[in-house]
Amino acid sequence: KEAAAANPVGLDINDDLSLLEDTVNAPPTSQAEQGVTTAITIGGDVKDDPSLVEDTIDAPPPTTQKLSQQASSSPTQNVTIVNATAATQNVTIINVATNTQKMTAVEPVNITHTAAAPPVENITRPVTSQNLTSSLANITSSKALSSNASTSETMESEVSPEDTITTFYVMADAPYSDEERYHLMPRHIDQLGDDGEFLVHLGDLQYAAVDRCREGAYYEAREILKRSRMPTFVLPGDNDINDCNSMSHGEEMWMKYFHLFDERWDHSFDVTRWGDLEESFSFIQKGVLYLGLNMIGGTPYSWSEKTQRHQRHLEQARALFEQHEDKFEVLVLLKHAEPGRNHRDFFGNGDRDGLFIDMIRRLGKPTIHFHGDWHEYYEKEGEHGVGNYMRISLDGESVAPPIRVTIDVSKPNPISVSRRQSNLRVKCCSEGWPRSDDDDDDN
Repeated sequence: KEAAAANPVGLDINDDLSLLEDTVNAPPTSQAEQGVTTAITIGGDVKDDPSLVEDTIDAPPPTTQKLSQQASSSPTQNVTIVNATAATQNVTIINVATNTQKMTAVEPVNITHTAAAPPVENITRPVTSQNLTSSLANITSSKALSSNASTSETMESEVSPEDTITTFYVMADAPYSDEERYHLMPRHIDQLGDDGEFLVHLGDLQYAAVDRCREGAYYEAREILKRSRMPTFVLPGDNDINDCNSMSHGEEMWMKYFHLFDERWDHSFDVTRWGDLEESFSFIQKGVLYLGLNMIGGTPYSWSEKTQRHQRHLEQARALFEQHEDKFEVLVLLKHAEPGRNHRDFFGNGDRDGLFIDMIRRLGKPTIHFHGDWHEYYEKEGEHGVGNYMRISLDGESVAPPIRVTIDVSKPNPISVSRRQSNLRVKCCSEGWPRSDDDDDDN
């Protein structure tokens, strides 16, 4: 008989059954289409090569016994399988019955070929309950092994360091002199490690009182940073715009030489720009949220502009925390200014006032804040009574190379900082921060 078009089926048969006849019709139509003995397997497509059959079911010689002559004293279970041929490469199981009941099967059944077999015609074979149970058990075991292997591979990929570890570099307040401009800073950039994913310059790329915001100072700083082998983000400092004799000239030079500076590199960071505050940015990478803000030291050239800018930064940060809280484990704040009285409208006083310090207190995630402006390295841990907050001021004037920061979100103390010279110590985080209770403060 030609096989009826039907979905592959699985079996669910009652124990109380009469003997059913199992007939396999496989009349060969050519040498390539000779009948083959079959194995029932779960899932997968049938191979095109009919010379291959796997896990064959041995069938007894052809017989013409009648159903009444094959009665068994114990209940047996049978299925009628028709048209198992190389030409159709399908097994259609029909007439699964328990006395007068037909059973609906639920598992996909396919046939796989592993070896050529002689023509098989009108083979009658009883399928017992024991045999059927054994075959299905083997199938289930194979599926379980395959599933376990897949799960193991997934678990290994989930804990891969490539998915949890980020290394980047941060610098500020350079170059301030020709010695830095032509010697120190270029050497620091050239010596950056190959492990870094990006570099951030926190601002003050000239000394306005000496360089007087001449265009050559912006150009020379840009050429140094272009030597970086990794994507480089640049934030403004007060000497770049605010401290120029003409603020509009400073803005013009900034836009010409450092606007969207990171886009000079082909990187995959999903950077969000903050509207017309394009010098500020944010992105989430490997479980870390980075905030780069236009927040400068010195006296603002416009108090109203400064207040509006800080307010918009607060609103943007608040929205990011609310929308993406489940997507990051660590927060990194990057900006130029050392926090002072001109920045209290952003940071607050540590009270429950809804400002930035209060926001990170409620967020509860490790937060590290890097800034320049003071030109000296120091650390402040737990300011305003917020235990998950660490603030680090960077060296300026190229007296030290850019610091290296490594964050591994799979660890309880994910943040490590190095000043990259043996004589330059890091108290807070050389072995990871937040620190455990038994950490030595002198490490």
